Amino acid sequence: EELGVDALLQVMLDCELFVFEILQDENLSNPAREAREILLRNFHVIQKRHPQEFPHRFESNLEDSSDDNHSSSLGRSAPSDDMSVASDYQEEGAPELFEEIPLVAAQDLSNILKQGYVEKKRRDHSFFSMEWQKRWCVLNNTIFYYFGSEKDKQQKGSFYINGYSAELVPSLRKDSKKNSCFELSAPGRRSYQFTASSPHEAREWVDQINFVLKGTSDYANYYQCLWDCEADGPDELAFQRGDVIYILSKEYNIHGWWIGELDGAIGIVPKEFLHPAYIL
Repeated sequence: EELGVDALLQVMLDCELFVFEILQDENLSNPAREAREILLRNFHVIQKRHPQEFPHRFESNLEDSSDDNHSSSLGRSAPSDDMSVASDYQEEGAPELFEEIPLVAAQDLSNILKQGYVEKKRRDHSFFSMEWQKRWCVLNNTIFYYFGSEKDKQQKGSFYINGYSAELVPSLRKDSKKNSCFELSAPGRRSYQFTASSPHEAREWVDQINFVLKGTSDYANYYQCLWDCEADGPDELAFQRGDVIYILSKEYNIHGWWIGELDGAIGIVPKEFLHPAYIL
């Protein structure tokens, strides 16, 4: 009997997932849209009456559904990328932690240390949803954002990486992508699993995240390059826009030059081409 109850609960969850997340991307007729809203409100009532048996996803989905009707003009991700709008927000845990990070459009972020498409593992996938979903991820100083696409007007989720560690974890998958998997984990906090486009790309994510996590004591000496710069002499350091240079000395500051290091090479760099890589 207990197994039957669990199975019924799972069917209810799957039905709610279908009604909210699958149908929201369909071009429904007015009667069908009204029927969908009625079903969502019924799910909401069930959640209110039986909070222990049913998670709060029913309530958040009802609110998100209403929001979608007013924000669709802002642009949406492709259906395959947008299957877990509500559950992505729910996954963040305590709402107050999420609210500390303001909503922002992907294209409005600055001080980007690493960005690109990766597959993010969902915590609550079911028959109607995929375990891995494509996300546009951005490492912005010590904040990790993930969006449905690089054109999204606000993140699906975000969290501070302080206290986390990143490592390659091939055991996350058993298919050909297993060597492209990495994980962010921290004691007592939610873990995040991702699959990059290649093993090399996964290593870059891990290295960049751990580089940021090494500590803030030396961050003031790291500067990000604003533009490309070719070396006009043997004592100058060539770099490209987006490179992060470690400043060894500001001895020639009066002349507009600093001494920096990039990929093991040392040379002078024009300070006007640089700005702090980290917000301290």
